[in-house]
Amino acid sequence: MAKLDHRATWGQTLRQSFLAGLLVLAPLSITLYILWFVFDHVDAPLGDRINALIRSATGVDFHIPGLGILATVVLVLVIGVLTRVAVFRLLLKSVERTIERVPLVRSLYNASRQIVVPFTEKDALPFSEVVLVEYPMKGRYTLGMVARNRISDDPTDDRIVVFFPSNHLHLGYPVVLSRHDVRPIAMSVEEAIKFFVSCGVVTENRLFLARPAPLPLEPVLETASIPPT
Repeated sequence: MAKLDHRATWGQTLRQSFLAGLLVLAPLSITLYILWFVFDHVDAPLGDRINALIRSATGVDFHIPGLGILATVVLVLVIGVLTRVAVFRLLLKSVERTIERVPLVRSLYNASRQIVVPFTEKDALPFSEVVLVEYPMKGRYTLGMVARNRISDDPTDDRIVVFFPSNHLHLGYPVVLSRHDVRPIAMSVEEAIKFFVSCGVVTENRLFLARPAPLPLEPVLETASIPPT
C-alpha cells in the first residue's frame, strides 16, 4: 500500500489556502486603493484651500477631510443646473467654439467628450444589440455590438455594422456583416460594456443564451408620390 505523502498534501493545502486568501484580499485591496487614490487626488486640490480659508477666518488650526470632494460635487451640480439656463448654454457654446480653433486642445477635448458622453447621457450609447459573431475564423466567436441596423436604403440589403471593441471601449473596429451571420444574445449593452472592461471576467453565463427574436429591420422611409392633378 502506497504511503501518503504528507508533504505534498500539506503543500497543496497551503497553496489552496493562499489562493483563497488572495481571492478575498486582492479585490478588496484594489477597491480600497482606487478609493484612496480618487479621494487623495480629488480632495487635495480644493480641500487644502478651503481648509486654509477656514483656518484663516476662524483662527482655529484644524483640518476637515473630504471638503474637497464635497466642493467638487457641489460644483458639478451647480454647473449641471446652469446648463438649463439659456445664457449659460450660449456661453458654453462660445467656449467650445474657442476650443475648436486650437488644434491640440481641440483633439484632447473631443476625445475626452467621446469617452465621457456615452456613460453620462441617457440613451447616448450608439449600440442597439449585443451579438455573437463567428469571427475572425470558423469555430471562434467574438462578442460585438450592433452600431447600425442598416447601411443602405435597399430593402433587400440585410447587412449591418457590428463594432468589436477592446477593453478600452473607444478602441476597436467596425465590421460590415450579413444579418444572418450574427446571433443576438440575452445581454444588454451595459452588460456588454462590463464584459469588455473586465476582459470577460464580470459576466453571467445566462447572458450568452441566444435571444429568440431576430434583429429588427429598420424601416426604409419612402417618399410619397403626389398624384397628378
